[in-house]
Amino acid sequence: MSIFSKNQNPAVNESNDNEQPESVEELIAVEQSEAFSNGNSEQVTRLESTTRQNVLSKPSIISEGFTFEGTITSDGVINIAGTVRGKITAKSVLIDSSGQVDGELNSEQLVIKGQLKGDVNCDDLNVGPLARVDGNISYKYIHIQRGGRVAGRFIKG
Repeated sequence: MSIFSKNQNPAVNESNDNEQPESVEELIAVEQSEAFSNGNSEQVTRLESTTRQNVLSKPSIISEGFTFEGTITSDGVINIAGTVRGKITAKSVLIDSSGQVDGELNSEQLVIKGQLKGDVNCDDLNVGPLARVDGNISYKYIHIQRGGRVAGRFIKG
């Protein structure tokens, strides 16, 4: 039971079979006990994989007014509305209209609405109408919207 639980009486929580687990770990523990009592260990593996996918699908956000210096690594989505100086490696990166990136960026999908200066390696590059891009850009597919400004060396890979 958590201190944030709606029911304050522990006896009520234990007797309620329909109560939802409060955390990912609790959900896995409940499913493990049910699975092992039924002799089914495959159910637990599937649940853990599904749970991890749901956790990874939430984006990481660098908010407007926030400056980050260093290395960012993610298996998911990064949304940058603030400033990042350093190295970014992620599956998908969105540089918002107020966002600025100065450094190295590696991504499968990159959408730039703000400013980017540095070395980029991506599969799918989308440059928005207000974007400013300057650097060495390696890409497989590119889309530059009218008004987007690009400078530097572009390499189709």
